[in-house]
Amino acid sequence: MSPTPLDRPAPREAGPELLVLQKWEELTSWLLDRTAGWPKCVRFTLTQRIEDHALDVTEMLVLARYDRRRRPRLLHEVNLRLERMRYLLRLARSRNATTRRSFEAALRGIDECGRMIHGWRQTLGKRPRSTLRSFPPANTAAAP
Repeated sequence: MSPTPLDRPAPREAGPELLVLQKWEELTSWLLDRTAGWPKCVRFTLTQRIEDHALDVTEMLVLARYDRRRRPRLLHEVNLRLERMRYLLRLARSRNATTRRSFEAALRGIDECGRMIHGWRQTLGKRPRSTLRSFPPANTAAAP
């Protein structure tokens, strides 16, 4: 491994986007190694979906790093992907595709990255508009 150039900050001194990219890259690599050994009965369902989400998050984080205009929306989408991964991992655990130890490590890693992404979003100073529409309360009487 080559030494870090002197004009480049150390990873811990970098901005939130570089820290989360580094952490997510490590987690994705670890996760891909683990899912490769999962049983055949979940390989083309849960394994594929989890791996696809992990790789999609990688792509979205890179895009968010360089595309300021789309950054809030991309980070919002990343949070949704992380939540999907949590549910898929729970399903994999319930099917005994993964060990309890690996399951917990994966969820801890996803949680840590989720917190880092939240911090990144906070530094932006705004959040993307919700895609949910608000409806009037059901028990409102019409005005006379």
